[in-house]
Amino acid sequence: MRITKVSAIPIELELNEPFSIANETVETAVNVFFKLETDEGITGWGCATPDTVTSETGETVTAIFQVGFKDILIGSDPTRINLLNEIIEEKIQGNPSAKAGVNMALYDILGKKAHMPLYRLLGGYKEKIETSITIGLNPVDVMIDRAKDCVSKGFSCLKVKCGMEPDHDIEAILGIRSAVGPQVKIRIDANEGYTLEKALRVVETLEKLGADIEIFEQPTPAKYLFALKEITAQCSVPIMADETAFTLRDSLRLIKLEIADMINIKLMKIGGITNALKANVYAELAGIPVMVGCMNESMGAMVAGVHTACAVKNIIYADLDSAIDFKDDVVKGGATYKDGFVIPSERPGLGIEVDL
Repeated sequence: MRITKVSAIPIELELNEPFSIANETVETAVNVFFKLETDEGITGWGCATPDTVTSETGETVTAIFQVGFKDILIGSDPTRINLLNEIIEEKIQGNPSAKAGVNMALYDILGKKAHMPLYRLLGGYKEKIETSITIGLNPVDVMIDRAKDCVSKGFSCLKVKCGMEPDHDIEAILGIRSAVGPQVKIRIDANEGYTLEKALRVVETLEKLGADIEIFEQPTPAKYLFALKEITAQCSVPIMADETAFTLRDSLRLIKLEIADMINIKLMKIGGITNALKANVYAELAGIPVMVGCMNESMGAMVAGVHTACAVKNIIYADLDSAIDFKDDVVKGGATYKDGFVIPSERPGLGIEVDL
């Protein structure tokens, strides 16, 4: 099989409501769809979600696809994913979400060629995974109402954004815990927003007052590696690295230096499924559990995370809810939600239909 034609199509998707975290508020998200066509009539779809975190935009992703990826892909055998991934890593610096989109399109072709859903082709350890649903930063009453609404829809795990003002965050998290009851899991995510001292004060206060936090994600700035290590050493709640775990090399360094208890792998940061699976192997060997998370991703991108998370044992946690946030996605299928779990499609490959 050979790739005969490739294209990149940027789409701006509108969120249902503005989404705020410690360092930004967004109302729309650009997703760049990659279409790879082959001489056997199989088409692979992938999707890049550029972000300030990845130092990309829709324009840069589209440009690098035309001047970098296109020459590598045309005429190549799309089933030789490891070879193509190596060539891409050698020839193209940075651009992780673009790499992720191309990588998942190759896997989509492979799954369709094998007539298997991707998660089964990659190992099929589980058929579904519990996912958190995110509560963005807002006034306390708005956050509490949002949390109650999510639980009413069947979600049993909340990721509550924090990292701005400790007193506000403590009030919001305690209010949410009181509103949803003890049976709902609560994870908190500061997106690098705290100092070491503020992070410890927040989590110690919450624990003292019975908030029962499952995971504390990226409390301090990514560049302060040993601040995160210090919090991990002192904190009773498991600490998860996110922004600190950017590249494959970052994940290895975190594991070797025992910086955090857990790692959040996002395909858009690490460059796709191939690199995510490598990072997970490192973590599993070290006894470190992994979460697969998402950014402002259409189902066309997020679904790759769903298949990856379900494929292996050591990806225990998931934060795969971004596809719910859009008014009108251009993707059908891929995955469904039921009783707080996200379930990959049984259709071949990623199992998506793209309407562009």
